Amino acid sequence: MHGFSVVAAAVAGAIGLALGGIASAGPPGPQIAERYLNLHQCVYVGSGGHYTNLLPNTANAAFNTGTNVSNTPDTALSCGPGGGSWRPAPANSAVKAFDRTAGRYLNVHQCVYYSAGQHYTAVLPNTPNANFNTGTNVSNTADTQLNCRPGGGGWTLLLANSAVKSFDLTGNRYLNLHQCVWTSGGMYYMGVLPNTPNANFNTGTNASSTADTRLNCRPGGGGWSLDGLDSAFRPLGT
Repeated sequence: MHGFSVVAAAVAGAIGLALGGIASAGPPGPQIAERYLNLHQCVYVGSGGHYTNLLPNTANAAFNTGTNVSNTPDTALSCGPGGGSWRPAPANSAVKAFDRTAGRYLNVHQCVYYSAGQHYTAVLPNTPNANFNTGTNVSNTADTQLNCRPGGGGWTLLLANSAVKSFDLTGNRYLNLHQCVWTSGGMYYMGVLPNTPNANFNTGTNASSTADTRLNCRPGGGGWSLDGLDSAFRPLGT
């Protein structure tokens, strides 16, 4: 990423995943056009620490993922090969197919870990490196308590940048997923949630009947600045 010829932060490019509302009792809402949200978490390691990407459409194509909405659950992880001094970290990468018929809420748990200036962001519950897994799930109940594994190997959970957010997909066509990256001294930090205690690093991710038309990333702070070149979003329709 930074410090090599490929455009580095590649975390932002954005994606609004169009999600039809979950069918429920009472007046019908939008029908589910595609059943599964296939979320690919691709993690890379390099001179700037750890870089996590969830998106299939960043400007830095060598780091893009296979995240999509489909009637077929993905079972094979799809990650770009990386480049420069950055290489894939399979132990922290995974794919999870979230069945949108299984519940009303997509409960996204963003768990951020810290070690010697480096930040590592995880959102999936099923990577091989289980000490860094999260509680992200689909349920008829909105999660209210953050679920993060404790980390390990010198990495500790950073609560100021971690949070859980329940996105109510009933009646909402879109999950507008904003993925933002901030940089400081060659280090990188990625966030996708709008409600962490460290508000200067929050994003505009939301569920809505309207596709977002503008990226929403907070400016950062404390020596960390937004990498606007690689921060983006794009709503995808189903």
